Amino acid sequence: MAENISRAAFGSAAFEKRRLPIIKKPENIEVAQIELSEILHLGKLNIRCNSIYRDKVSKLIQCDLPLEPNYMSNKAGRFAISLGPDEYLILAEPGGENQLEKILNSSNIAKHISVVNVSDAFCAILLSGKKVREFLSKGCPIDLDPNSFQENQSVQCDIALANVILLCLEENEFICICRTSFANYLLDWCCDAGQEFGILVTKGI
Repeated sequence: MAENISRAAFGSAAFEKRRLPIIKKPENIEVAQIELSEILHLGKLNIRCNSIYRDKVSKLIQCDLPLEPNYMSNKAGRFAISLGPDEYLILAEPGGENQLEKILNSSNIAKHISVVNVSDAFCAILLSGKKVREFLSKGCPIDLDPNSFQENQSVQCDIALANVILLCLEENEFICICRTSFANYLLDWCCDAGQEFGILVTKGI
């Protein structure tokens, strides 16, 4: 699923000053069981609207806003994440957030909703691998058992004291959204916490 999210290359990356790839693993592990990379230049919009305008916003952004908090929906590589009863985070294709912002702010419901472009404030990290849930559990208090945290679910939580939004794409594939200022701290924690499983950090997709 992640390959549909980002394809363009412009702007700056959170890990651009780091020497990549990074690989840490015990000698007895041949292949890293955790893979990490930044999803580059992903557009991000924070939208506030009450239930009266939810369907209209969904039609304008061409992606359904979830009815319940802590869930997400996706369509054609665009994701809508419910952060609360009236708050949503939209992940869009690179540059798509600017178009969506204009569409929403020029619509006939503009005065009833709030649209904020937060693309530069947050980065998105793709985490995958057969040990990824065990790895994330080392720093996350949420129950990440596959029966409890499933595909298309999301949660706001802490990982190693950094506040993040965690999205489940597939059983062994997650997106972690964190503030750009915490990105390198989180990367350092991931490298340390993932060493026992073997972790490979590559350039962004």
